[in-house]
Amino acid sequence: MTLYPESKVTPNRAIDMLEMYGTERVWMNSACDWGVSDPLSVPKAALEMRRRGYDDTFIDRIIYSNPAQFMGQSERFGLK
Repeated sequence: MTLYPESKVTPNRAIDMLEMYGTERVWMNSACDWGVSDPLSVPKAALEMRRRGYDDTFIDRIIYSNPAQFMGQSERFGLK
């Protein structure tokens, strides 16, 4: 999900979607394009998840593990 501060998917709306549809095969990224963007949207979403009571494991899955698992399908991607 690409997060935008004012339109489309705000950090709060993204977490609402996770609560409705689950966390499998999902990751978040911050928009930095032609519209109003906030490169800190992902950290803000993590703070909102914490505020809603989610633990570190849940937050790590969305912010780190899911993207790493997806990108890890490529032979060219590796985590050090």
